[in-house]
Amino acid sequence: MVSICVPAYKKPDFVIRLLDAVLLQDYKEVEVVITDDSPNDDIQQAIAPYSGQLTIQYFRNVPALGSPKNWNSAIDHSNGDFFMLVHQDDWFENPKAITNFVNALTYQPTASFAFCMNIAKKANGEYMVLQAIPSLLYNLKSYPNRLLLAQVMGPPSNVMLRAEVKSVVRYDEKFIWLVDVDYNSRLIKAGFDYVYLDQHLVTIGLHKDQTTEFCRDNEDIMFRENIWFAQKIGPSAFRDIKIYDYYWRLLRNYGIRNMHDFCANQLDPSEMPDPIMFMLKWQSQIPYLMLKFGPSSKLLMAASYFFSAFRK
Repeated sequence: MVSICVPAYKKPDFVIRLLDAVLLQDYKEVEVVITDDSPNDDIQQAIAPYSGQLTIQYFRNVPALGSPKNWNSAIDHSNGDFFMLVHQDDWFENPKAITNFVNALTYQPTASFAFCMNIAKKANGEYMVLQAIPSLLYNLKSYPNRLLLAQVMGPPSNVMLRAEVKSVVRYDEKFIWLVDVDYNSRLIKAGFDYVYLDQHLVTIGLHKDQTTEFCRDNEDIMFRENIWFAQKIGPSAFRDIKIYDYYWRLLRNYGIRNMHDFCANQLDPSEMPDPIMFMLKWQSQIPYLMLKFGPSSKLLMAASYFFSAFRK
């Protein structure tokens, strides 16, 4: 059985669209788990007509759990051999989507999860392929931290996992912006093998009320979570020049010139990882105009990276 885990919050029309897509699937051994953070019973009423057509577990969270605690709650209530965490504003693109996921994991028994193309649909109907570094799709085992550069796996909706994963990796409830990057990188680091399906099986719905848009309007959240992620991956991760360059650009783009700027993002001085402190010391001695000019910034980053290797 496959568990479709749906952490819901308002927008019952989105939930209905997803349930309709589940009904169209040719794979019928499915349960839908809905954990509802809504302040009213609109979703509960909207799904009532589906009770005779789908196996639905519905849980109302009082008080609301918030994201991503509600994600973990939905997964915890699942009973399937496989599970998918599908956001309510996403949906299955074709009737064989679940079948294709299950077949991929069945034919490759050593794989613990499978993911498909990361394709989103704008409100105007335009589709977008969100895989900025396609080569990373086949190098994730070697470079899991590079999901920070390009989240080629996309959001949780694109991924089917075996139930065995639940007890090993959970969503870190401290994160909002990088929650899926953190989860997916830890999946790979935990040794779980994967299958990539180069198919459009799930569509990611884009709209102005998403958490992603909220974070983009509150850039301190994005900066803060990047620092927390740096803490989690540790100093050794900065031996990868791609990661080093990412954080070099992060400091530059946010105009972080000193500890005061760093702490202005609701961070404590003790939260600054050592490699980032080293970068900040370098950047604070460089005229900002030089940092903002791409070619010179890249050369300075490379020099900083080279000398960082000689630190004790």
